[in-house]
Amino acid sequence: MKTAKLFSMGSCLALVFGFAISASVSSAKAALRTQSAPAAPSAQAGKMDPEAPETDTALNLTDDQKTQIAAIRSDAKDQIKAINKDKTLSDTDKENQLKALKKSTRAKVWAVLTPEQRTQWAAEAREHRQAKKAAGSSSPQ
Repeated sequence: MKTAKLFSMGSCLALVFGFAISASVSSAKAALRTQSAPAAPSAQAGKMDPEAPETDTALNLTDDQKTQIAAIRSDAKDQIKAINKDKTLSDTDKENQLKALKKSTRAKVWAVLTPEQRTQWAAEAREHRQAKKAAGSSSPQ
C-alpha cells in the first residue's frame, strides 16, 4: 500500500515536473521567436518588402509615385475593412475577395512603377522569397 502511494506521488511529481519543463521550454521558444521576428515595416524603411515597394529606397520612387501608391493602399485598406465587416459573406468568400483585392492592388502599384523599377522590384522580391524559403527550411522545430 505504501509502495502504491509512493509510486502515485512519484508519478504526480514527474507529471508536474514534466509540465513545468514543457512550459519553460515553450516560453523560451516563444522568446526566441519574438527576438528573431522581423521588425515592423516602419522600422524596416529602405529594406525590401515584396508587398510594399514604396518602402524600398533602392527603387528611387518619385514623390508622385509615392502619392499614387499611398492612394492605392488607402483605397485597398478601406476595401479590406468593408470585406471583413460584411456579415453576408462566408469565410471562403471573404478569403477569395481578399486574395482578389491583393492581386488587384499589386497590379495597380505595378502600373505606377517604371519598367526599370518593375525589373528591380521583381528581382528583389524573388531574392526575398528565396531567402525566406532558405531560412524556413533551415530552422529546427
